[in-house]
Amino acid sequence: MKIDTTTKKQITRNLILSLFIYVLPIALMFLTFTITGQRPWEKKAAKKENIKSITNKSNFTNGSND
Repeated sequence: MKIDTTTKKQITRNLILSLFIYVLPIALMFLTFTITGQRPWEKKAAKKENIKSITNKSNFTNGSND
């Protein structure tokens, strides 16, 4: 089965356009990292703070939450 030349050109054009759309955000991300000098993959994870949770007691006799 032979492919028509116009169909072949459309497939090639659509393939190139699809690859461009796929690569563009990745290229822009690395360009941004290059311009700003940021390297988020080298940053250490932030330490989690030990936060004491506030629990409400269900003591309805005096109405306080201590």
